[in-house]
Amino acid sequence: MLKRDNQFLLQTETEAPGFRVELRGTTFRLVATGAWTVTEATVLDEELKRLKVPIPPSSDFTGEMDISGIAEIDTAGAWLLQRTAGAWRRGGLKTRYAGATDSFRILIEEVHRRGQTEKPEIDTVTPLQQILDTTQTSLTNIWSDVVALTSFLGEVSAASVRLVREPWRFRPISFIHHLDHAGLRALPIIFLICFLIGAVVMQQGVVQLSYFGAEPMAVNMVAILSLREVGILLTSIMVAGRSGSAFTAEIGSMKMREEIDAMRTLGIDPMDTLVLPRVAALVVALPLLTFMGDIAALAGGGVMAWVMLGLEPPIYIDKLQEIISVRHFMVGMIKAPFAAVVIALVGCLEGLRVQGSAESLGSHVTAAVVKAIFLVICIDGIFAMFLAGIGQ
Repeated sequence: MLKRDNQFLLQTETEAPGFRVELRGTTFRLVATGAWTVTEATVLDEELKRLKVPIPPSSDFTGEMDISGIAEIDTAGAWLLQRTAGAWRRGGLKTRYAGATDSFRILIEEVHRRGQTEKPEIDTVTPLQQILDTTQTSLTNIWSDVVALTSFLGEVSAASVRLVREPWRFRPISFIHHLDHAGLRALPIIFLICFLIGAVVMQQGVVQLSYFGAEPMAVNMVAILSLREVGILLTSIMVAGRSGSAFTAEIGSMKMREEIDAMRTLGIDPMDTLVLPRVAALVVALPLLTFMGDIAALAGGGVMAWVMLGLEPPIYIDKLQEIISVRHFMVGMIKAPFAAVVIALVGCLEGLRVQGSAESLGSHVTAAVVKAIFLVICIDGIFAMFLAGIGQ
């Protein structure tokens, strides 16, 4: 808020905020008095809206805003003056200010400059157009992600070939560290989840097959489904949510702190140091976790078969030996290394794409989990169709 000097304030402090319009010769004058501040803006705004814009009878007439009587003014008052002056100019009346101090003039000019900036246009988009635009953006993002992931796969493959030629580049401590975190420490939660899912599938199978009098066939369903689909799919999803997000968060935090740039400056290849140990650890850990997930799912199904069908563990194991073949076991295990590579690649790539903010880190961690789970399900579906096509 700007004020005039004390002498002027003593002369004008009794004047109420307001204005009057007068004609002097060929000049229409708006004489403002009192305080033009935000507290008086509502009253002044109503009075100014009732003020009719003078229509100049000839081009010789001009307009003048006499603000020498204003004691205080802030941006609200300056905006009201600017709006009135603009209305006079649009009516064909050239308008200028009179009696402005330097501080008042600077404030009015700044308000005028701010008011002249172009306002962003609000596009009126129909719901159909919005859906089409969203779809187009999503497809474009998917294509860019496919290109980036393919390129990153090429970089990892080249680094792996270089590692074979130069074994001293391998970092065993980092590999064992990630093998422990992504494999051994993930075993309890994966065992529990697969155990529960195996029990639920058995329970639902018994209930649904009871309508046909084929309750014992639920054992066949659980055995084959656990080895071919449940074990690998649940394990991969859990690893994607647990280890994939951890890879992104770890590498993304290093990217935010510019540690990766420092590594490159020191001649340390981040691909050898950060990416390859994580990929190798997950390729080793996921098949082992898948095997334990298969065992857990079969164990959960066995407990529920004992409860609902009265199959004691020795009988249940004998039935599994009759049903299960190596072919079913290998169908699930073949998918594990491919799922491990996809999860590790997506997690590391999203970590390297993090920018310098916590918001970017959070969005890329979320994207890593969603993309990894989506790709794991796609890989499982592709393998299922391929193996069914060749009779496996």
